[in-house]
Amino acid sequence: MNYYCITDKGLVREKNQDSYIAISNQYGDLLVLVADGIGGGKAGEVASGETIKYFNDVFKDSGPFDTIEDSINYISYHVNCANKHIYELSNDYYDYAGMGTTLTGILITCHGTLSINCGDSRVYGFIDHMCIRLTSDHTLVNQMLENGQITYEESMNHPKRHYLVKAIGIFPVCNADVHKVKDMDYYLICSDGLHGYVSDDEISKIVLNENKDVRQKTIDLKDLALLKGGLDNITLVLVKR
Repeated sequence: MNYYCITDKGLVREKNQDSYIAISNQYGDLLVLVADGIGGGKAGEVASGETIKYFNDVFKDSGPFDTIEDSINYISYHVNCANKHIYELSNDYYDYAGMGTTLTGILITCHGTLSINCGDSRVYGFIDHMCIRLTSDHTLVNQMLENGQITYEESMNHPKRHYLVKAIGIFPVCNADVHKVKDMDYYLICSDGLHGYVSDDEISKIVLNENKDVRQKTIDLKDLALLKGGLDNITLVLVKR
């Protein structure tokens, strides 16, 4: 596997509240996570950083995973542990009150690949010249869209389109979406600083360009998000299987 990670503060925000990790355990399993500290929340960078640090500390000693169900249980358990850690920090320290973060990523094992999602960062898969969104945004507007309360066109400019209904550290328990997904040629894990401003078609055009390597594709995606205004922190990891 080949992968490249990049993060950028963008052109507007004073801080970069995004964090990420790409780490392998001794059995060759690869965990990639992107965490986006909740915009407007207190200490978003602490929430994302502490969440990523938690997984950095526990994953290196993980495994082996005997089945795909074993890996699903492992991730679900540790997402809740990370959530508990952030929730307690938020309650124990005034400066951290109300902080939270998204958490999105993949776990690649010999038994298959998992998508992991809590919030509105995303995982995309690319295969046979197609782009497939592998996660569903945990936003109020996406919930309304899936329930048929609004149209897709209405969702694009809805005043509450950034309201999260699930995130790490906001509630005592967090049940993340953890699913087995199809093996892909590429996986893209990114914060909404990319997908919120660069369309899926534009993302696909860059990722599926056979004339560039993984590193350059990642840089090109980040540069396009900056060209679109760089209004948010931008973090992405592109993985080629």
